[in-house]
Amino acid sequence: MTAHKQSETNETESLLEQVQALESEVRGVVKTQLQLAGMETRRAGESFVRMVALGVIAACSIFTAWAVLVAAAVIVIVNSSVLSLTTALIIVAAVHLAAAFYIVRYIKRRSRDLLFAETASSL
Repeated sequence: MTAHKQSETNETESLLEQVQALESEVRGVVKTQLQLAGMETRRAGESFVRMVALGVIAACSIFTAWAVLVAAAVIVIVNSSVLSLTTALIIVAAVHLAAAFYIVRYIKRRSRDLLFAETASSL
């Protein structure tokens, strides 16, 4: 083997070793990044579940407070002899139904914004 061929063989082996080292390093970086993404995904999921649970608890508390305020208003109206209990409850129910109807209509109007109409028409 000539010195030139041996030099080329050594350079080829050195280059091959560098490529293998680079491949190993890239695998390590990718593995580390995937582990980090997995841990962050788990943390985000746990935080989301916690937020939803606390949101449900807050909604229940708000609903309870609202129900107590409405009951107190009905009691005040009935005790002051302005309306009978039945009439006061019917008025409260009608107001709540009207509010719910308005909210549902508003949601239906806003639901059109979920269709990405401009994006779909541009395609």
